[in-house]
Amino acid sequence: MNLQPSTESFLSDIEQFAQRKFRYRLEIGLLIEAANSVSLRRVLDDILFHAKFLANAFNLLKRVGSDSPDTVKLSSEFQEGVEKVSTLLRTLIKESPKEMRDIFLKRFLSLSAESMNELLSLCTELSWMKNYSLEQNRHHQ
Repeated sequence: MNLQPSTESFLSDIEQFAQRKFRYRLEIGLLIEAANSVSLRRVLDDILFHAKFLANAFNLLKRVGSDSPDTVKLSSEFQEGVEKVSTLLRTLIKESPKEMRDIFLKRFLSLSAESMNELLSLCTELSWMKNYSLEQNRHHQ
C-alpha cells in the first residue's frame, strides 16, 4: 500500500519534529488518509487526543505502578481510554478497504497482550502527531 505524496510529506514533517522515525509510519498515514471527510477528521482528532493521554498515562503507570492509591483513578481512566481509542479506530477504518481493516484489526485491535502493546506503541507515535499539531497552532496564532 502506498501513501499519497502529501501524506508522506506531512509524516516526514512530524518525524522531523519528533526527531525520530516512526515504526508505524504506514499505519498512521493510512489513518490520515482514511479521515478524508469532516466527520472522520473529527474522529482522527479524538484518536490523537486520547492517544496522547494514553501515552502519558502509560508512562506514569509504568513508573509509579497501577496499584498505588494515587494511581487507581488514573488506571481506570487509562482502561477507558484504551476502549475509546479502540472504538474510534474501528469507526475510522470501518469504510476503509478490507486490506487496511485487517491490518488494524489483527495488529492493534485483537484482544491479545501483544496487540495491546502494539496499540500503546501506536498511541505513543500518534501523540507526536498531536504535539506537532499543537505546535503548528501555536505558531499560527
